[in-house]
Amino acid sequence: MIIDLNKNEFNEFCQKATPEEMLSVLTNGNTRGLDFLALRSLSNRRQLPSNIVNVLLFYFFKEFANKVYDRNDLARLYDHWAGMRIRNFQQAKELTQKDIHEVLKKIK
Repeated sequence: MIIDLNKNEFNEFCQKATPEEMLSVLTNGNTRGLDFLALRSLSNRRQLPSNIVNVLLFYFFKEFANKVYDRNDLARLYDHWAGMRIRNFQQAKELTQKDIHEVLKKIK
C-alpha cells in the first residue's frame, strides 16, 4: 500500500486501522522486534486519538522503517504531540511536514 497523506483513503484508513495494522503496512509486513518495542512504549499512553497515533506512526516510520533507531524516539514524539494537544487529522498532517530529525533533536 502506497500511502499518500493527501488522499481521503489515508484518512479513512487511519480512522479504521489499529496501530498494529498501521505498523504492518508501514513496514511492508516486515515488522521487527525493535518496531514492536517502540509501539509497545505507546500502549499505556492514551492522550491521543487512535487516528492521530496512526499519523504519528506514518511520520515516524516514513523515515525509520527498516533502519536502526532509538526506540524511545517514538514515545518522545508521542509525548510531544500530546503536549501540543494534537486532536485532529489536519493538525497531525501538518506536523508530518517538519523534519523529524530536527524535531527529535529539539525534544531530546
